[in-house]
Parts: sequence; C-alpha cells; structure tokens
Amino acid sequence: MKKDKGGQRFRLPAWFRLTVVAVVAVTVAVVVLVQVTKTEPVTASPPATPVPLAGRAPDAAKAGQPGPGGDPNRKTLVLYDDGRKKNGTASPPEEVRTAEAYAMFTANLVSRGTAWTMQPAADYRPRQANDFQAVVYLGSVSDAALPKAFLDDVTTARVPVVWIGANIWQLRATPGWRAEGYRDDNPTTVTYKGTPLRRDPRSGTGVVAIDVRDATRVQILAEASAPGGTPSPWAVHSGQLTYVAEVPYAYAEAQDRYLAAADILLGVLSPQAPNRHRALIRLEDVGPRTKPEELRRVTDFLIREKIPFSLAVYPYYSDPQGRANDGNPTSARLVDSPELVSALKEAVQAGATLVMHGYSHQSESGPNPYDGVSASDFEFYKSSVGGDGVVRMDGPMPEDSAQWFDQRVATGLGEFRRVGLPEPTMFEFPHYGGSAVDYQRTTELFQARYDRGSYYAGFCPGGRCGSTATATTEQVYGQFFPYPVRDVYGANVVPENIGNVAPVAFNQHASRTAVDMLADAQSALVVRDNVAGFFYHPFLGEGGLRDLVNSLRALGYRFATPAEILDG
Repeated sequence: MKKDKGGQRFRLPAWFRLTVVAVVAVTVAVVVLVQVTKTEPVTASPPATPVPLAGRAPDAAKAGQPGPGGDPNRKTLVLYDDGRKKNGTASPPEEVRTAEAYAMFTANLVSRGTAWTMQPAADYRPRQANDFQAVVYLGSVSDAALPKAFLDDVTTARVPVVWIGANIWQLRATPGWRAEGYRDDNPTTVTYKGTPLRRDPRSGTGVVAIDVRDATRVQILAEASAPGGTPSPWAVHSGQLTYVAEVPYAYAEAQDRYLAAADILLGVLSPQAPNRHRALIRLEDVGPRTKPEELRRVTDFLIREKIPFSLAVYPYYSDPQGRANDGNPTSARLVDSPELVSALKEAVQAGATLVMHGYSHQSESGPNPYDGVSASDFEFYKSSVGGDGVVRMDGPMPEDSAQWFDQRVATGLGEFRRVGLPEPTMFEFPHYGGSAVDYQRTTELFQARYDRGSYYAGFCPGGRCGSTATATTEQVYGQFFPYPVRDVYGANVVPENIGNVAPVAFNQHASRTAVDMLADAQSALVVRDNVAGFFYHPFLGEGGLRDLVNSLRALGYRFATPAEILDG
C-alpha cells in the first residue's frame, strides 16, 4: 500500500489491491481451463434439490472471539486511529478507510492468541486497559488524537502493550530507548530471528528511527536495513512495552516483515504457544470435468505416503458460451461424472477433507474476467481485465445478496448429497473473491473457511464488526495468515499462504515454481506455531507434488489435516 512518512496517505493502487486478494488463485486459471475440458459437448443433468440451510451452523461465532489455539479467558483491547487528529482536524476519508482495514488485519492476528475488543484509540477511557490482559495500538495516522489517559496508562502499564507504527513520540517516556522521528532511508530488509525478510521499497511507510539508550533494559527483536546501510532496530521490547517501528501491512507478501510482526504479536499475547511447524495440502479446482485418472494419480500418492490432504471441489461445471468446447455450450454436474465421484469417495474414505470451492467457479452472465468457464473465472465478485492487461476487482456481482449466495450454496451442497459424498463443512471462495455479504453469510453456513480473506473498510465502524451495509467496495484489502485465526467475519480461517505452482505467467501475474514456494515456507519458520498451506492442481502430476512434500518435510514441517489446525 502506498504510504508516506508522517501524515501521508496509506493506499494501495487499485490494481495491487486485486493482486493481494487473487494473484495466487488466478495465476493458473488459463492452464486449469485447458485441463478440465474435453472436446465433446455435454449437457448437465437437472440441478439437485437444494439442501435446507436452516441451523446448518448453530454455533456460528461472532467477531472478537478467539480463533483456533486462542485463550477464551484472555482478551486484548485493539485500538486504532479513526481519523481524528491531535490538532482537531480530520484525516481524508481514504486514509480513514485504510486505517480501519489495518485495524481489522490486526484484530485477525490477535485472535490467534486471545479474544479481542476493537475501538478507536480516541475513545479510550481512563484505566480501560485494566479490563484486559493486553493492549495493541495501531498507529496508522500520524499525529492522531490520543487521550492523555491512554498515554498515561501505557506509561504505567500493568499489562503487555504492543504499539505498532506512528505516534510513539506522544509518550512521555519509553524505557531505555526513544523514537527519533522517521528514518531518512528506505529499508528493504528486516532481519528477525536471524532470517532476512523483505520490505518492499514501494511501501512508502514511514519507519520510525529507534535509538536504544540503555541496552541493559531493551531487547532488540528485529533490525531494518537499507542497501549498503547499517542495521538499526525495527522492533524492541522493554518493560511492558513492545514497539514495532511501522505498520507492516503495505505490500505485504510472502517472506515479508509482516511475518515478524505476526510472530511478535503471538509471542506477546500467547507466550506459551508451541514452537511447531505444520503444513497443509489442498488439491485445487476439482470439478465435474476433472479427469479422474489425473486426480487418482495424485491422491493415490498422498494416500500411500499417509499424507493428509483436502480436495477443493466445485460441483457444477459450466461453459455457457462454449469457449473451451469448440463453441458448444457445455455443462456437467457431479452426478454426470461417476468415475470422478468414485475417485472422490475413495479419497474421502482414506481421510481426505472435502472443501466446497464455490458452486460453479464462474458467472453465467459472461466473462468474469476471462471467458465464463468454470475454474477460470470469479463466481462471487465482479472483475475485468483493463487495457493494461491488469485484472481489476469491480465490486459485488449485480445479483449479490444473502439470498442469492444461499441459493448457490444450497444447490451445491445438494449436488454433493445426491452422489453420496459428505457435505463439506469448509468453504473456499473461488479466486478468494466475495462481497462482505457473502463472507458474513459463509460464517453462518460453514464451520470454517480455507483461504485468504478479502476485507472491506466500513465493515467495522467504530470497531463494531458486522456492518455489511456500510462496507465499501472502492477498496478490497486481502490478507494471508501464517497461523489459523478467527477473522472479523467471525469465521475460523484455515490458512493458505505459500501459494501454488504456476507454470504460466499472464496478466500481472508471474510464473511460480516449487522453489519459490519452498523459499516462502522457509521464511515462515520465523513464526512460532506457523502453518504453511499450499494448493496444487492435480493435472500437474505426482512428481512435482512429491518433491514439494519431501522438501517441506526436510524443512521441519509436519503435514496435518484442516481439522487438526482448527483444534488449535
């Protein structure tokens, strides 16, 4: 996200807001299209009877509850800047929206350790911190209005305080160190636990210069450096205060300093978190036109090796314009693909987990953004390709509503039921795209999501999450997680975070190799109790998957089921 020092605006270019959400999922869409289709036209059977959705997730959680592994008896106060400035003015609306989005990101991460309450820092009440086991403040707006009571309580804190980003200079004192304004250079590396992590020079975030005055009182957690420069503190801990010198979400990708911040938060909020490293495999884009023999080659290997895995399945294939079928409109349902169903049943009987990957993974109304073919296009969010070749997120589908989403889910679950497959209890948005309404509804219908999240400013006005009516569509903020969380939609999220093998580069998306994925997994080891989740397309064959599995094991990862991850 493009930020500047001091009071500059924090903003992602529109094209980059898409890549954060969907770059990993969309990259292989063209390849998938070729692999899941045949030349002869097919007309699907009539749709299945929709499954009743009432009471499907009776224990659906609310935002603010802890995620998997979090302690329900501990609660963190998450404070953020809502645009009110120290001099009585207000920040531009765009900056306010971004500050709220970053607060949501922070709350999502906090959920791994504890329950949380979120509110604007300007509304802090005297001694409010005493009602919590920790406080996290996110300084996204320079010279924000911070109550004297908050500053006093931080200075004399009885509970751990994590301060991230700006406004640290408003504190009377910081034990053993002081902030010296913003750095003049533009760090590109943050070294944490001996591991160099990236810091994209485009971030534009102001990085606060930290001057350690008393090394006996201060623990330097991480250091930042620019090319040719000398490393200097990026994160420090002294007394009850832990400080991170910037808001670490701008241009955050794999191997980023974001991992350091996520681990620092977990260490403060859940110091007893185990030091373990687990991995997840999800076989992606399995649909009625997937070749059963290709799927079996991969699943048979995983079953032989006793490696847990998931299957992301969309139950209805549609190519309404015949773009992938010689001009012949083509459709198929699971009931039309008995050999594929048999392969899926064998995998499930061997312990595989089914994930509902949308209903059709495309839009019947036309290209979205490519060709309207299943596994190629978005299903729950409108997209297009600009003249510059960049895929753009254009907003919710015209027909989007809770009722429309329910209809697709209910019919899709009916497709699983009528072929004798278990109804999935986890959902993955195609290309990780959906409206706030869709995301909120998913929480009420499924036990968990298995994806990266899309978040919208306005969803948590005043820190109270759940307002789909005020959620904006001008900006889509995507976040990946190094560990399982319960996000602001109230959903448990099983993480996918090291991507996939993508042989073909197109649009703004580069090709991606197993070597790239393994480098991401190695950097992620800096996070205690992390999960390295990836997805793999069966048509790529057994060999590449075997290499990934063996290499991840060599790095110290142990493969797990999504259910195990959700157990904490």
